[in-house]
Amino acid sequence: MSWIKQGRGFAFPEYKPQWPPDPPFDLLEVKADIKIDLKKRSISGHSVNTFKIKKSVRELVLDGVDMNILKVEAGGKKIDYTYDGSRIRIFFEEELNPGDIVSIKVQYSVKEPVKGVWFVPTDGTGPAKLAYTQGQPEDTRYWLPTYDYPNRKTKVELTIRSPRGLYAVANGLLVEKNEEGDWWVWKYRLDSRIPTYLIAFAVGDFAVKEEEYNGVLLQYVVPKGREEDIERSFAKTKEIMAFFEEYTGVKYPYPKYTQVCIDEFVAGGMENASVTLLTSRTLHDEKAHEEFRSEPLVAHEMAHQWFGDLVTCKDWSHLWLNESFATLMEALWRRRDLGEDEFVYDLILMLDSYLGEYKSRYSRPIVTRLYKHPDEVFDSHNYPKGALILWSLANYIGEENFRKAIKIYLENRFEDVADTDDLRKCMEKASGFSLDWFFEQYVFNSGHPILKVNYRWLPKDKIVEIKVSQTQKGDSLEEYTLPLEVLIIGDGYEERRRFLIKERQHVFPIPCPGKPKAVCIDPDFKSFKVLQLEVGVDDLLSMIKNSKKLYPRVVAARTLASKGSARVVEALKEILLDESEFWGLRFEVAKTIGSIGGETALQTLLEALEKVKHPRVRRSIVTALGGFKDKRAFEALVKVLHNDEEGYYVRASAAVSLAKTGFDEAFEHLKKALNYPSHSDVITASALEGMGILGTKEALEEVKKYLAVDKPLHLRAAATMALGYFPTERKIIELLETQAKSRHPRIRGAVVAAAKRSLSPRLIPLLEKLRSDPSGSVARRAREALEAIRKHMEKGEEYKKLREELEKLREEERRLAERVEKIEKKF
Repeated sequence: MSWIKQGRGFAFPEYKPQWPPDPPFDLLEVKADIKIDLKKRSISGHSVNTFKIKKSVRELVLDGVDMNILKVEAGGKKIDYTYDGSRIRIFFEEELNPGDIVSIKVQYSVKEPVKGVWFVPTDGTGPAKLAYTQGQPEDTRYWLPTYDYPNRKTKVELTIRSPRGLYAVANGLLVEKNEEGDWWVWKYRLDSRIPTYLIAFAVGDFAVKEEEYNGVLLQYVVPKGREEDIERSFAKTKEIMAFFEEYTGVKYPYPKYTQVCIDEFVAGGMENASVTLLTSRTLHDEKAHEEFRSEPLVAHEMAHQWFGDLVTCKDWSHLWLNESFATLMEALWRRRDLGEDEFVYDLILMLDSYLGEYKSRYSRPIVTRLYKHPDEVFDSHNYPKGALILWSLANYIGEENFRKAIKIYLENRFEDVADTDDLRKCMEKASGFSLDWFFEQYVFNSGHPILKVNYRWLPKDKIVEIKVSQTQKGDSLEEYTLPLEVLIIGDGYEERRRFLIKERQHVFPIPCPGKPKAVCIDPDFKSFKVLQLEVGVDDLLSMIKNSKKLYPRVVAARTLASKGSARVVEALKEILLDESEFWGLRFEVAKTIGSIGGETALQTLLEALEKVKHPRVRRSIVTALGGFKDKRAFEALVKVLHNDEEGYYVRASAAVSLAKTGFDEAFEHLKKALNYPSHSDVITASALEGMGILGTKEALEEVKKYLAVDKPLHLRAAATMALGYFPTERKIIELLETQAKSRHPRIRGAVVAAAKRSLSPRLIPLLEKLRSDPSGSVARRAREALEAIRKHMEKGEEYKKLREELEKLREEERRLAERVEKIEKKF
């Protein structure tokens, strides 16, 4: 492999390659017996790690951060050890030899760790109501003394002592339950081998629903009082599991699958083997179900049971083997469940997500060792970009071969670890293709191909001449190799051709019976690339009208945003109002009409708001109206915001757009909207953002009310981010400093987001502190915010110098004019 293009903006100067540890043992089993004290927000008990020695050693090292280590034993006897606050180094009198089996028991306690175990409410000072774990990437060490890196896998047994009346859940099956005074004792065991970051538990006041699928116990665990929402979120669990088994050819690998909904969860979901933890915000009522679905989250986390749990990335540089596969499998489930257009639109949005990160933050190879915190590689390169690359691979070698390769990969590395080379070999074995070039250009190098395409009809020769240029620069390879399909649609005919792009410039002549109505480049979105169309308005409109393929229609609609006119708006209006058209295309059309702007666009959007029913399309219309500083747009948005029959998310979009219209009256409407109930408080959160956009003193007073620790966590985060809109006076800085003390990384992350939005140099001291945040993600984003502020300051200095130079030039011109005037008077 060769890293020709390392990207830009990702690796800071002091970053060094991160290599996995190479411990002298295999980890056979981890047992733990722990008491979860919610009143004290603490854990106490012991762990027993059993190792099989691989190399002759006289000491072993366990990970364990900020613990009170009470005793360490080996073979039932106390043993010498040292502890430096992060590692327990254990010394043996006699040398351990390859093949020896040794068990280390550590008695310990830990109180309110900074991560790894979370007590909810996170920022509460009193007793917690629940506790849960989040071990990925290397945070199990904050609550359990063990080996904490993904390149060793182990069987697991957890004995959890929970306060009487509270439910406890963990990896594997419940093999025993007892009572001991004020404590309930739960013993769970998983005999499959998993990495320690997937060891997990949750303790809380839960309601549980159970069913079975092909001998697998399915459990749905939700906060009490949310039982009625279980069906809406998890009804398709069996279907998703069956589909993944069918697609991979490998049965679900564990005896149970439990999905637990957690308040204040630190992520969207976490795929702990056999016991996935999810944000409780995925639970939703009937009204929200019109706009919101849990299936993408459910499918993504379940896919990880195969990709990440059964077969685990050897180290974090190969994380894409976990995340890219899970993202693609989620999309493939969408195809099975909702059809081809939903699938392709999901691919389009994946590309948007990656390009957003690429343009605004950094680029990097998917596989890279240059990082500081493993959290840093959990990004849009490893999720959507990697998924698109896998899908391109599937189309290059054929989807059936791709599925065969997946089966080989999962069976060859069953309950083991893997790297990218392992996957490549399986793909080559199944397909017969040599794939070094594919992995080199897409996985081990940064960037992506950009194809600029134009075409013309040559009536004399009855040929469509298509010119394809690779225009990528800088952090991308000079030339990419990629297959490219072209679909030409004309009166009574369709021509489909497949080409292999290898050079910077290609010209493809394609004979056709007559003038084409649509020339569709990569009609099914099979190749990972950015497509730029250099064709006229009429060709773009004809493509949207005559093609049945979603991808070229969306690309055409987006291209029209910069070529628009009243005529284009009139042509697009028909699609926007047509309820039989796919919602995603209409969503894009509404955005394009908003971007074009003007009176015709405004009238079209207002008419559409009266006629269009699909809630997601209505959201796009409402968002587009925010770009018009017009009283008619304002009044239409007010009507939507206060209409209880509208969807929650439509009203939430209206709140933000209302503020963007710039009318002072927006304040009272947003103030009222703060109290509107909605799924996950989306209307309130958007009203808070609207207050930030308004930026008035009255708006700030409303925002400040939602910074209190007794407010829902997600609203505190929304209010914190809204602070970034206001001038950074001392009181704003003090508010952000207070929020930065939160235990929850989401609040601290919101502080960073506010600072980056503000770009105020006065926030540099706060961001410098957050550079050392316990969350690697928060720390990285704090550093990126610092870089953004410094660049902004440099631009300010450059602007100042430019103005000074212009003033000097003007002064010189004035003096010269005076001299000329004097000379003229003299003569």
